[in-house]
Amino acid sequence: MIKASKVYLVFLNGKSNAGGAERMVHYLDEYLKSRNILTEIIDEDRLKNTFIGKLYWKLFNKRHFEKRRAKYIAQFTTVFLWLNYRSNRLVISNGEPTAYYPTDYVISHGCYHKMELDYGRKDARLSRVAKLQMIACKNAQKIIAVEDNVKKDLIEYYGINENKVSVVPNCIDKTNFYPIKKPSTNFKTVIYIGRLEYGKGISELQELARLVEQQNDWRLLIATNNPCNTELFKNLNHTEILVGLTIDNINELAYSRADIVFYPSYSESFGMVTIEALACGRPIAGSAVGILPKLVKDKQPGAYLLPKQIDENIFQFLDHCIEDSKKISPEKIHEMTMKKFSVEFYFEQMDKQFTN
Repeated sequence: MIKASKVYLVFLNGKSNAGGAERMVHYLDEYLKSRNILTEIIDEDRLKNTFIGKLYWKLFNKRHFEKRRAKYIAQFTTVFLWLNYRSNRLVISNGEPTAYYPTDYVISHGCYHKMELDYGRKDARLSRVAKLQMIACKNAQKIIAVEDNVKKDLIEYYGINENKVSVVPNCIDKTNFYPIKKPSTNFKTVIYIGRLEYGKGISELQELARLVEQQNDWRLLIATNNPCNTELFKNLNHTEILVGLTIDNINELAYSRADIVFYPSYSESFGMVTIEALACGRPIAGSAVGILPKLVKDKQPGAYLLPKQIDENIFQFLDHCIEDSKKISPEKIHEMTMKKFSVEFYFEQMDKQFTN
């Protein structure tokens, strides 16, 4: 078990329901508290609202500092942590903010350089943020990656010692993600959950929306946590947009209405939407990113890989996936998913990491 009186969790976005990474900070915090460990979240708000931070953050009004924001925040975080150093306290971060500090554990949600390459970066050299992540990983005593591919990427692109990296998959809470009976409709609903941006496959989503407009028996539901780019889908008769759903209502208002989940992302270290959909008993068809291809290989019911081309044949493919997934009940799909990704299993795996 952890031999520390307190753990600093250095994650600039903090913990929230906004996205997969933020939710995992929540589960990590809950794990530590369940082991009677005092925690403190060190996010950007915490840093910039210190006395010195209020002055320091004014630097970002200047272009030079804003362009190198990640580096300067990492330097400030290092000073903050050394000033608050105690021998019986641990530091856990996601990497970049503690690049210049000997962090005890880095929880890696993905290799930044690999993500940039997946998004179309042509320059093989590391970007500023990727360099910070590499330095953080090299300075950390131990790295916990959320998926085997993340471990492989850290070794390949950053030269990290493989013995330093272990893998603990993300988890989901069954009290939020479980099968709810789908409301009766005279059409099928394909849903997309995530940010509306290039790397998440917005081009493919736009093409699907265009094709859905031509169908009488299909509807598209988009659930996103912010309104960015939602205007691209306005004035469509067969597309509905929900903004700002939380972990507490996303199942009832989104997943429960799905016949299938559409997940065209270009790059994911893990892909929380994948296991959320399956935990809700809904099939998901997505790109070969994150945990999804591994689940398909393991013949996980309800997991499917999208065809490379999104065209008028997509509905025949989605129909096939829906019918195939019905061979097993939503409750059984949920049960099989929770065996691998439950909060309880995550806590057990984290115990092993901190014991070792």
